[in-house]
Amino acid sequence: MDFQPPDPERFGSCLKCHSLVEESEQSGGICFECHAVDAGKEPAFPVGANEYGGHGTCFGLSVRDYFAANVQLFFDDYSVTYAAGVVGRDMPDYAAYPLENAKFWGEFRARMRFVEADAMLAARAK
Repeated sequence: MDFQPPDPERFGSCLKCHSLVEESEQSGGICFECHAVDAGKEPAFPVGANEYGGHGTCFGLSVRDYFAANVQLFFDDYSVTYAAGVVGRDMPDYAAYPLENAKFWGEFRARMRFVEADAMLAARAK
C-alpha cells in the first residue's frame, strides 16, 4: 500500500498552536480548539485597528465583558449580609460615608456580573 501525503494546499498551520489543520477546521488561521480556549478573550465587537488609528491590534469588548454588561441584577434578591460576603467587607454606612457606600454596591454589582458572565462562558463551552 502506497502512502499518499495530504494535499498541501488544503492544509495550513494554526497560528497559535502550530498544529496542521485543514481549511475547514480553522477560522482566521487559528484552529477551532484554540478558538474555544480563548472564547472569553476574543472581542465581541471587533473593530479594525485602522478605525481607531492603532497598528495591528484589535479593539473591542471581550465576549466575557459583553455578557457581564448584559446581566440583569435585581437588588431585592440580595441582602446586605450576602453582598458583604461577596465583596469581602461590611457595607459602609450610607449617611456617614455615601461615596464609600456607592463604591461598595458598585463592586458588588461588578463581581456578580462577572460571576454570571463566567457561568455563561462555561455553558457555551459545553
